[in-house]
Amino acid sequence: MAKNCNQNQRTINNETVNNKGACCGATDVCLNPQCGDPRLLSLLAPVIYDEVGINVCQTITLPEGFLTDYPTAYYATAEVIDISLETAATEATSVTPIATRPNCYNVTLTNLTVNFAIKLYDYGRRLLATLSLPGIVYLPSDVTDPGYDSETNPTSTSFDIFAPYGISYVGGDITTPELNIIGFADTNNTVAQGLNVMALPKVLDFDPTSEDITIGLTIICNSLYFNAYRIPHDGKAIATKGSLVTDDDSIRMEFVEGSLLDRNIKPLELCNPCDTKNPNLNDDINNCGGSN
Repeated sequence: MAKNCNQNQRTINNETVNNKGACCGATDVCLNPQCGDPRLLSLLAPVIYDEVGINVCQTITLPEGFLTDYPTAYYATAEVIDISLETAATEATSVTPIATRPNCYNVTLTNLTVNFAIKLYDYGRRLLATLSLPGIVYLPSDVTDPGYDSETNPTSTSFDIFAPYGISYVGGDITTPELNIIGFADTNNTVAQGLNVMALPKVLDFDPTSEDITIGLTIICNSLYFNAYRIPHDGKAIATKGSLVTDDDSIRMEFVEGSLLDRNIKPLELCNPCDTKNPNLNDDINNCGGSN
């Protein structure tokens, strides 16, 4: 007869819960979850361990007809929506571990294809349109590229970055290191553990007559990891509420005009208040303080 799989089950002791919510006295948090009110809030935060930034710039001739429907365009601004990386081995951005410096990686950026959203304004700074300007290459590997300049937009740039917990990999394949792009498309607007790249644009010059636009780009690469931290806080943020103007006095309208709903169950102090073996406990914060 097969043994019951639960015969070897071990129960884990959650001391925060079993000690009545650490700082909640005799209150059982499993029955009354409202009791917690920490002075130090436990957060899982994306923490930047190292960060490197560079500036590149180029003058771009806008596609034919780009300004045809906007003859009064006088000013322009730019937003970076997405950056795509070249995958061809000889022309691709690379991330290489440094053999003699195991906590650092060498990153070489090249062939960054940037998709912009260009906003056009008239002389009175009234918005005329937001147009897509895709496929603009920064750090082009080919010196014959029209945007290439040895000083302001070279073929590549290389730097070392501190990444002590390692990097992420495309599809989990350890032969393909990943640079996560942080942009404004719904597919790339999140951070990831490991190496992240984002870009901040600035229009330095816009000539509607020649249809040339000069866009400077700050490219930032950082190493980022999620860590749990205890953060002092000054209470929860209160959202500003807008109200409808109406003569309706129904129960539905009473709710609509009332206060915003909020998640009001309070988190616990995440530590063991009875751990007398821990020399780092700080008794003046409800026996829940201490450092790692």
